[in-house]
Amino acid sequence: MFDTHSAHKKPKNSLQKLWRYLTYDRLIQAIKEEAIYFSHISEMPDKWEGLLTTRTREMFFKSELRKNNGNVEAANGSVSDYEEFRNNFYINCWHMNDYESYLMWKVYGNRECAIQTNYERLFAAFAPSPAKIQGCVVEYIDYERDGFGIGNTYTQIGFKDIPYLDEREYRLLFWKVSPENIKLNPDEKGIKIQVDINMLIDNIYLNPANIPDIDKLEKLIEEKGLDCEIKNTKIRGK
Repeated sequence: MFDTHSAHKKPKNSLQKLWRYLTYDRLIQAIKEEAIYFSHISEMPDKWEGLLTTRTREMFFKSELRKNNGNVEAANGSVSDYEEFRNNFYINCWHMNDYESYLMWKVYGNRECAIQTNYERLFAAFAPSPAKIQGCVVEYIDYERDGFGIGNTYTQIGFKDIPYLDEREYRLLFWKVSPENIKLNPDEKGIKIQVDINMLIDNIYLNPANIPDIDKLEKLIEEKGLDCEIKNTKIRGK
């Protein structure tokens, strides 16, 4: 099942195109297993993921300091405990764009392939999954100057620091302690989630700098009966 938490935003357009950059081997694995991989939030390259901004942390600390009659250790403990809630989340990231992105191919050039879908297809692709998956449009703020509200652990998962603005991320979330997910037992680094792979994949694009085994991919698509195209990117050169 799939939904959007009240703390998060949906794409404005239900047909918004979404792109997932991945290695050729991971693409083959996803099609074979009809599943996509969610990484634990601690595995993300941005180590601010799911943490409080500087301003939010300061405001929260002051509030806890008052509640604990000036006990600094207790106030710091409350802040740390709150940030620990992020460890219940696993993430799968998509790029929102109506067109191919030269920047994304440059950043993820070693990943060889991209799955292109749209929001409606992504939503529907999780219908056969026993997991509860939620999604959000990531909001970008200055982690040194800006803040957000405290009280809902989902809030902090929907923000990233402003230098990552060009990612234009749409984020899928697996919250491991929800009633639907707690029995699925993800490991420390990640979890594979079942999807309707035919619904998920609209088109497959290939990296201009890396030529994977196209014959193997075409054969697998035929075996699985997928209704998708393999397209050559418009980007030329590395």
